[in-house]
Amino acid sequence: MNTLFENPLPIYALGIVLGTFCGLAFLARRNLPALLSFVGIVLFTLLMIVVERVVVTEGEEVESTTIDLMGSLEKNDLPGVLAHIAPAATRVRSEAEVLMPLVQIKDTGAGSIQVEVDTSLQPFQAQSEFQAKVDGIHSRSGVRLFYFDRVQVTWTKQADRWLLTDYVPLDNGRPISAVESLRNKQPVTR
Repeated sequence: MNTLFENPLPIYALGIVLGTFCGLAFLARRNLPALLSFVGIVLFTLLMIVVERVVVTEGEEVESTTIDLMGSLEKNDLPGVLAHIAPAATRVRSEAEVLMPLVQIKDTGAGSIQVEVDTSLQPFQAQSEFQAKVDGIHSRSGVRLFYFDRVQVTWTKQADRWLLTDYVPLDNGRPISAVESLRNKQPVTR
């Protein structure tokens, strides 16, 4: 059912197909039941589109949090980035505190976000993977840093917020260490 609320395409497709059949039936018969069927399908489709817009699923919350996190990175806002990281994720928090001063970020992006939420665990857990773009300048060497590859992220839901607990940047499908790359003054490149 979440798929229906995360993607309006099935709603549009079903509404168009059923609306077309009912519209053709009305044009062929020109009677009240066919007209009422057509109007009912159109109203039901519109209602489902409104419901899809209003209902925010756990997966959509993770997507939104990912975009917010990337926005905080782009603003070079360390407190904003730390606010998206779970307090128990000490490694990730310390990496953010090390990495953020090393790079002046100019542009970020997150695309093709794929999310799998596990609501059977308490608290809820999620795994996401997305195409990340980070463009910046290494503050010590002045070298341009550009990362454009996939990132895998583990999330946990705490107090109605999704917080990052772990992340793995990839380089051509292989995990890399962003901290080591930056400490050695070598940009994370593709």
